[in-house]
Amino acid sequence: MDREEQRKKAEELDRFWEIDTLIPPKRAPHYAADTETTEIELDPPSLQEPKAEQEPLKPRTVAIPPSDERPKTHYIPPHTADEIRRQQQPDEEYIPDNALIRRVRLYRWKSNYRYYEGFARDAAKLYPVTGVECPRVPFFSYVPQYTQMSRAQLEWYLWWRENFRRDVYLDTDYSYVLLYVYEVINLSGRTDPVRDQELLCKLWVNYRASYRQLDSYLPEWICDYSLIHRLKPPAMIKGELLGAIMSRCTLKEFYVPVDGTDAYIHALLSFCSNYDYKKSKFYTDERIKLFDRAMAVALRAVAKHTGKNGKLFNLTEMDDSKLARDAYSGALCSYRIKRRIEVDFCSFSRSHELRYFLTDVIKYTENRVRSYCAIRSRLSIYALPAEVRQLLDGALDELLPTQTARAAAKKKAEDEAVGAYEKLYDLPQKALSLTDAAEIERLSWDTTERLVEAFEEEAPTAETESVPASPTTPLQTETETGEDDSPWTPYLDLLRAVRNDDTAGQRSAARETGKPLDVLADEINALAADLLGDILLEENGDVFAVIEDYREMLEALTDGV
Repeated sequence: MDREEQRKKAEELDRFWEIDTLIPPKRAPHYAADTETTEIELDPPSLQEPKAEQEPLKPRTVAIPPSDERPKTHYIPPHTADEIRRQQQPDEEYIPDNALIRRVRLYRWKSNYRYYEGFARDAAKLYPVTGVECPRVPFFSYVPQYTQMSRAQLEWYLWWRENFRRDVYLDTDYSYVLLYVYEVINLSGRTDPVRDQELLCKLWVNYRASYRQLDSYLPEWICDYSLIHRLKPPAMIKGELLGAIMSRCTLKEFYVPVDGTDAYIHALLSFCSNYDYKKSKFYTDERIKLFDRAMAVALRAVAKHTGKNGKLFNLTEMDDSKLARDAYSGALCSYRIKRRIEVDFCSFSRSHELRYFLTDVIKYTENRVRSYCAIRSRLSIYALPAEVRQLLDGALDELLPTQTARAAAKKKAEDEAVGAYEKLYDLPQKALSLTDAAEIERLSWDTTERLVEAFEEEAPTAETESVPASPTTPLQTETETGEDDSPWTPYLDLLRAVRNDDTAGQRSAARETGKPLDVLADEINALAADLLGDILLEENGDVFAVIEDYREMLEALTDGV
């Protein structure tokens, strides 16, 4: 390779990264070769001289009237002409038996589309056909129709439908279920509306676990079907199903049972509160039942005052809302069945006033639960009226008593227990009777005579020396002969001072024995309790005095001393 070829190859390698070489070259703009100007003579008619027989043009004066005298006209743009047409009147209008829904208006569908009329005719023809047992055949369609099915698929559909009507729910494909929904909707007016509403509810309840898509359609379509045919909410939708269908329906107010039952309370907790107590950190396993029961008691108490004649919170006083919707939106539906629905209702879940009120009620109830469980932290309550607080306290006091109430109840129970025990030793309540008193005295003398006779019958033996009897008192013992063997001998000085009410003598007697005065008194009372069954001395300031019932016995004991 010579030098020239090497140079060319090196230049090609250097130009490999030049992007300009890859872009097509630009063409130069084409210009006319002759750029000189050319004169053109024009002689338009408007510039010609007027003919002699024509009069020259004169200016015309137009009088403009004042603004208040001008004719009043209204300009209607073409795109807004429909807005001022006469408003369409409803074909039906009624007031349902529902505290939250005030009025329902139904309008016929304006456009007469024909592409679903064939389906409606086929549905009417196949409605009375009875299915025969056959094997299951798969079927899929986004908008299922009879014309899309084969003979085997149609036979399976009729057999599945026959079982469903008899409350036997066979496993089937989603398209068959959706086809039956379309069939029920398009046969409206030819069949029993109550029965059809029940069928739609059974479809949703029994197949929603397999086909969650039904949650997006059937709650709305069941509501539309019920409003069009003036039906009440389905009775079979309750409990957890009620919460599920309400969460999927735009017009929740149709399904809400405003009757104070557990379903109503569940709806209040689910859709009308800004605070969920179940997400509280104190909602633990050991307190779940207590929380749930307290909330039910509180809301049930409030619900009694939220009806038409409610005193604390009246749902009927809230502002009305209006909802306009197309019936069976998204469903295969004939124009003869389709309706435009307008509903005037009292907003249940979108009312700020109700939400704030119930949020405070739930927080106040949780605070009572926290207080009962000795939890110090509290939730903030913003605008709960005093009368509502009193109502809640009255309803919750039995379930969640305060610490003061619990202490009072405990003391009352203790007092009742003590009273019941002491009542066992109470004397019978009996009216004063001289006859009864005489009978008691007679019985007492009879007992005395028996005792005297019994002691007189005891004759002394020859071996024993007869000792003359001497009168004794209950405090005296048989060995009391004036000698030092008597148990009272160490206490005679103190007993004599007590008998004479000599306070100085009591202190002197205590000093002589070397014992405190109260110790000596305790010893005397212990000895008296053994002999008499009761104490002898009682405190009188810093000294002691004899109990008046036993003064005579004390004097007999210290007589002659």
